[in-house]
Amino acid sequence: MTASKLPLSRRRLLQGSAALAAGAGMGLLKPAAAAEPMRWDDTVDVLVVGAGAAGASAALTAQRLAAKVLIIEKAPYAGGTTMKSVGGIWVPNNRFLRQAGVQDTREDALRYMVRLSYPESYDARHPSYGAPADGLHMIATYYDHAARVLDGWHDAGVLNLSNEFAPGVQMPDYYAHLPQNKVPSGRALVPMTPDGKVGNGAELVRQFRAALDAAGIPIQTGLRAQRLIMEAGHVAGLAVTSGGGKTLHLRARRGVIFASGGFTHNPQMRRDFLKGPVFGGCAQPASEGDFITIAGEVGAQLGNMSNAWWCQIPLDQALDSPSVPTGIWCTPGDAMVQVNRFGRRFLNEKFVYNERTQVHFQWDPVAAEYPNLLSFMIYDARTATEFAGYAPIPPIGPLPPHVHTADTLDELASRLAAHLQKLTPHTGGVRLADDFLPQLKASVARFNEQAQTGKDLDFKRGQTPIEPFFHQFGPQPVLNNPHPNPTMHPLADHGPYYAVILVAGTLDTKGGPRIDEHARILDVRNRPIPGLYGAGNCVASPTGPAYWAGGATLGPAITFGALAAEHSMRNTDSNAAETT
Repeated sequence: MTASKLPLSRRRLLQGSAALAAGAGMGLLKPAAAAEPMRWDDTVDVLVVGAGAAGASAALTAQRLAAKVLIIEKAPYAGGTTMKSVGGIWVPNNRFLRQAGVQDTREDALRYMVRLSYPESYDARHPSYGAPADGLHMIATYYDHAARVLDGWHDAGVLNLSNEFAPGVQMPDYYAHLPQNKVPSGRALVPMTPDGKVGNGAELVRQFRAALDAAGIPIQTGLRAQRLIMEAGHVAGLAVTSGGGKTLHLRARRGVIFASGGFTHNPQMRRDFLKGPVFGGCAQPASEGDFITIAGEVGAQLGNMSNAWWCQIPLDQALDSPSVPTGIWCTPGDAMVQVNRFGRRFLNEKFVYNERTQVHFQWDPVAAEYPNLLSFMIYDARTATEFAGYAPIPPIGPLPPHVHTADTLDELASRLAAHLQKLTPHTGGVRLADDFLPQLKASVARFNEQAQTGKDLDFKRGQTPIEPFFHQFGPQPVLNNPHPNPTMHPLADHGPYYAVILVAGTLDTKGGPRIDEHARILDVRNRPIPGLYGAGNCVASPTGPAYWAGGATLGPAITFGALAAEHSMRNTDSNAAETT
């Protein structure tokens, strides 16, 4: 068949191809140039993004497996949100329990964790206790490796840990009172200072940093991860930018491990994903959810995005800076109540911060509002003195802007009402109900009556093991309360009175790309993305919505950071065989 007899569409295609070829020959059109080889600014075996506890655990593990390691950190300083934490690490079946002869069996621990992580499907008689197979697998992975990893850091002298907050005193689990908890205390570990005192997150970071420095692992701050560099379907490295805007290409022959924090300080992600209005949190300011975008570009599957490690925070502080100095771990004070805009108590002020905070998200479908959006923490002069310095109660001295005071409850209500008018743009116009003052007085009167008997008939304040523990082992414990319940003391019948407006916040979020038992990032079809790992608050936490106990944030972070490094160094699908 001649060209003239071809169909018109076919003839036009051939003519176009010929024209393109002729144009290329005359220099009018140039064929696409072959991609230039990537120019790497540095090459390591394992690249860790984030210099908190998860990143430190990952880097040290990789280095001990003979890897060349580099840690990069977006913030101008190392330590991450770990620096601002209490520093507890929750480890079931830890060395101290075993040495004491306490049997923290796998079955018992899994039953407790599933009860909290999957309460809607929990079934003690089911082989998986009612958890989905993948969820149980991740929880079981944590039990199987947490003690090994943390015992290992303790034995190696990297961390100096104890499970005693005072001689003979162990922290109860947050749900020590549930029948599913067979080891109600002793799982929470704390870092010990060189002089034998209980440390905090800063001490934990100091211990990790000393080990990193001794191992010669560099930490480069002020570098922001931008995008993954892929080669033949594998993660080969990472493009990062410096504070001056320079782009660097960092190669990772064995893997890139993200330990970069959550998205607490990304307002759009907070609005899009979290289950209710959140005004800020304790996470360090660089926690902006970078990994969600970066991993999403290579097909990562997201999970647990509506959940966070919740805590109440002072509204006025959050409006000044969303990265607040600290959350309200245990609402301080015994002569203290929290009421909503209707003047009514609406929660147990002394229960765990994670659970307390979620009461702010209650929705009134008829009024179309969050009735507990704002909480007014009301306390008297005795509490202001006895609990001075226990956030949000300030040290004795001039009052900071987040504390409001007046000589009477009437005057305090008026000042709060006036202050709320100034905050209208930030609260949707929330105001005190018309009967706020009489309801507040009624709430205080009822609380005072119940404080005399020691029984909170409304919210059971002080009746779980964790509440008196928090109350007694705060920075300034109160020992002179003559009433039956140490967490309850009648408010004085005269002023001055004080108020702090509290709202929902986070320690950080705990949703992001999903991981498997090796901390590999999974794609949308549940396949591992070769060479990409994650641990800590930047990934979907194996805990789900639950907060098992104090240290349930750092425990999984440190454990899965180590698991990521271990897998990257034995991974036969990595780029390790390639030359630089």
